[in-house]
Amino acid sequence: MAMRGMRVAGVAALLWLVAGFPLALAQAEGPAISETARACFASADTLRSGGDPGAVIEACSLAINEQPTDPALLAALFNARGVAYRRQSAFSLALADFNDSLRLDPQSIGTGNMRAWTFQAMGDYRAAEAAYSAILQDESLKDQVSERPPVWQAYLSRCVVRQHLGNFAAAAEDCEVALQGLRNEDLLYFAANAYTELERCDEAIALLEEALRLDGVGARVYAGLGYAHSCAGAQGEALAILDRGLALFPEDERLEATRRWIAEP
Repeated sequence: MAMRGMRVAGVAALLWLVAGFPLALAQAEGPAISETARACFASADTLRSGGDPGAVIEACSLAINEQPTDPALLAALFNARGVAYRRQSAFSLALADFNDSLRLDPQSIGTGNMRAWTFQAMGDYRAAEAAYSAILQDESLKDQVSERPPVWQAYLSRCVVRQHLGNFAAAAEDCEVALQGLRNEDLLYFAANAYTELERCDEAIALLEEALRLDGVGARVYAGLGYAHSCAGAQGEALAILDRGLALFPEDERLEATRRWIAEP
């Protein structure tokens, strides 16, 4: 398609708690968790609402320096600080913390996701794909996407990364696995984008129409649906959808660019 890659962008939002960061540890009872560690987790929890990553780094560094003997606890502390470093775009420091966390808890899919997503944020899509693939090498995980949010997230994120790399067939396979779980705007949009690039236009339209039935969808859904209708040869329908989107998002550059491209003679 002539507009290939135009709308491939990073997932709008990742629930960072999906990383396996155990907020419950901050509230747990028992002598294994010091007040310093609790302060780290409480501070890290504020990142969900725009908290200061510098404060998280300071609190979690104090807790890490206590050198707790519980590997799971220490892994969680490294993970929490890694998230804060990544919020500061201190990617090398974030990767070092995620690596330390995985050394202590190598089975943590959530922390593996955070490590892979850091490569993604750096624009190193080859490294990100390799990191997600390492997480997903166990084929049985395909049957766990509806019960395990980190597994769902790994398939969705690899779908996005593979679209950045232009591998739309493999991306579609990943999104199809993820569709067995939570069908939110991110997943429906990126699955549809892969289908459109593969000229599976009707399947893309169906997914984007499903997305439009969700509350509060963004302009990208209208842009994607217009593009998918154009893919199917329905130029008039495509322009009508884009005009609907522009009525809601009058200054959205993606909608305007898609409309101009479709309207070109």
